[in-house]
Amino acid sequence: MHERQGAFDVVVIGAGIAGLMAAERLAAHGQSVLVLDKSRGVGGRMATRRIGGAVCDHGAQFFTQRTLGFRDVIEHAVRDGTVAEWCRGFSRDGSIAADGPAVADGHPRYRGARGMTDLPKWLAAKLAAQGNGIEVRTGAKATSVAVAADRVRVTIEGQDGAVEVVEAAGCVLTAPVPQALDLIAAGGPLDRMDAQAIERLRTVDYDPCFTAMLVLDRPSLLPEPGAIQFGGDAAGPVAWVADNQRKGISNVPALTVHATGAFSREHFDVPPDEVAGMLIDAVRPWIDGDPRTAVVERSIHRWKFATPTKILPDPFVAVSWAPPILCCGDAFAGPRVEGAFSSGVAAGTMLADRLAGAGR
Repeated sequence: MHERQGAFDVVVIGAGIAGLMAAERLAAHGQSVLVLDKSRGVGGRMATRRIGGAVCDHGAQFFTQRTLGFRDVIEHAVRDGTVAEWCRGFSRDGSIAADGPAVADGHPRYRGARGMTDLPKWLAAKLAAQGNGIEVRTGAKATSVAVAADRVRVTIEGQDGAVEVVEAAGCVLTAPVPQALDLIAAGGPLDRMDAQAIERLRTVDYDPCFTAMLVLDRPSLLPEPGAIQFGGDAAGPVAWVADNQRKGISNVPALTVHATGAFSREHFDVPPDEVAGMLIDAVRPWIDGDPRTAVVERSIHRWKFATPTKILPDPFVAVSWAPPILCCGDAFAGPRVEGAFSSGVAAGTMLADRLAGAGR
C-alpha cells in the first residue's frame, strides 16, 4: 500500500457535475485538488454510450438553466460548441401523432453536442488546463474516508488492485448519499463526525432506474422533438423515451427508454434481459415495424441511485468541520443537472473559505 501525505489540499470523490464544480471553485481559490472517480470517464449520470453504430445518452437526457451562474457556464459551452439547444418542450401525451405539435413552454432544453458527457468532459479539460496541482483521476475507486488528527485519509483502489492512501486537509463527497455514508462508515468509528448530520443524510433515498437502449433499423415514430416525457409517476412502466438520432447525437435511429422508479424498484432483481423485453413491449407504438426485427441491437443498464426521492434543503451537509468533510450533489437543494452544479459550487466555495481561514 502506497501512502501520500500533503500532495493535495482537498480530495473530491466523484467526477460528475457536482464534483467537477467543487474542484473548479477550490482551484479558483488556490487549493490543490485530487478528483477521483471509479468509472473510466467523468460525468457520473451524465452518461453517453456507443452501441454498434449508435450513440445513446443513457443517464440524464437534457438539462435546463435557470440560475445566473449555470447560465454563464452554459453560454460559454454553447460558444465553444460543447452544448446545443435541443428544444423548448417535450410531448407528454403518448397519443400525439408523429406529425403533431410538440409541447413547448419557451424554456430551452440543452444537450451535449455529441452526448451528455460533453459538458463534464469540457469542464474536466478546463480544470486540467489550469494545472497548479489539479488532477482528475478516473478508474480510481475510493474505498474509505477516515479522520486522522486534523487530516482526512482517503483510501483508493486502482484498476490494477493497487491500494493508495492520500491525506488532505479536506474532502468533498459527491457520490449518491448512501454510497457516501458507506465510505465514511468504512473509515472507522463515527465519533469524530456530526451525528445529526449523519442522521439527516440517512433520510435521503433514491429511486433506481432501468435504461434500455434500442438501435433501430429505421426512424422511430416518436413525435417532435423526438422524445416523450411521461414522468416518474406515469401509470405505465415508462417515464421517458427519446430517439437519439432525432436528438442530434446519433447517426442512426436509437431509442433511450427510462423506466419509472416504481417499475424499477419492483423489477430490480429481475434478469435484465427480461426487463428489456418488458420495456420494448411498452414502447412498441413508437417502433416502426415488428420489434423482433426492427430492434437490431439492444442494451440495458440499471442505475441503483438514479433519482433522489427526498431533497435536503441545504446545498451541502458537513459531516465534520475538523477536518472539513462535505457531502453535496443532486440530492441537495434541487435535483437534476443544475441542482448538482449549484450544490458543487456551494460546497467548493465553502470549503475553500474554510481552508483559507485555517491558513492552509
